[in-house]
Amino acid sequence: MVTWKNDVDTIPLHTVLIISDQPENVIVWDGLFSQRNCIVLSESNVSDALQSARLIGPSLMLIDMNLSKSERTSLLAGLRSTGRGPILMLITANTVDEIVEANQEGADECLVKPVNPAVLIVKAMAWLGHGQRSERAPALLGVTL
Repeated sequence: MVTWKNDVDTIPLHTVLIISDQPENVIVWDGLFSQRNCIVLSESNVSDALQSARLIGPSLMLIDMNLSKSERTSLLAGLRSTGRGPILMLITANTVDEIVEANQEGADECLVKPVNPAVLIVKAMAWLGHGQRSERAPALLGVTL
């Protein structure tokens, strides 16, 4: 059986902005998203990430940085105000409260490190399949654990 490849097969479907201070992880995440026909951009610091999000309007933003609480809050607020796509955050959480805080600050989903690359790509592609992120779910905002 012969299959034909046309221009539609090669048009990137989504733009993914990877915000990471860990170059070895960027290589892995870039490869996973590129295999799924996404345009991948990466930034290694908060100010450049915010500028890229503002200029490009990525379909999805992946944060894989070691940030203080105030840096995380600032980055998430900036991304929510400038980007239209969902925000996935890889987090080293010691408690459930830290995950809930990150969600309340603007992350659409938090994955606890170390993250299995297969799980990350499945979650990311699911978010990309939903399109533009919706308003915050009121049920999550009132959760106490």
